[in-house]
Amino acid sequence: MPHARVDLHESHRPRLAEYSEAILKGMVRGLPMPAFDLFQSFRLHQPGELFFNRTFPGVQRDDIIFIELLAQVGFTDEQKQSGMSAIADEMEAIGVPRGVMMFDFLEVHGASWYPLATEADVAAEG
Repeated sequence: MPHARVDLHESHRPRLAEYSEAILKGMVRGLPMPAFDLFQSFRLHQPGELFFNRTFPGVQRDDIIFIELLAQVGFTDEQKQSGMSAIADEMEAIGVPRGVMMFDFLEVHGASWYPLATEADVAAEG
């Protein structure tokens, strides 16, 4: 159940649904996960709230989109790289230049997750 956390400028607001779909498609294609496993959060920032190197690593950029994947320990390095690459491919396919995307993949152990309520939990409360 990887969770995507995305930090980007407010100017991207009109495309959030499109970005969400592209990120999910990339995660499904690049990581072994089902398409219904959708958990994402987008944090919008005003100009001057995101700081980034405008030329690293030799790429000129005026904008940045930070994409952080949070997942339980267990993905191989190859799966992590494949997932991030697939997301970049999907985002690029909708017109987002690769040079504005910055990825990281964070892992947590099982005890660091607390599960969502199940149908049985909801029925017991009801």
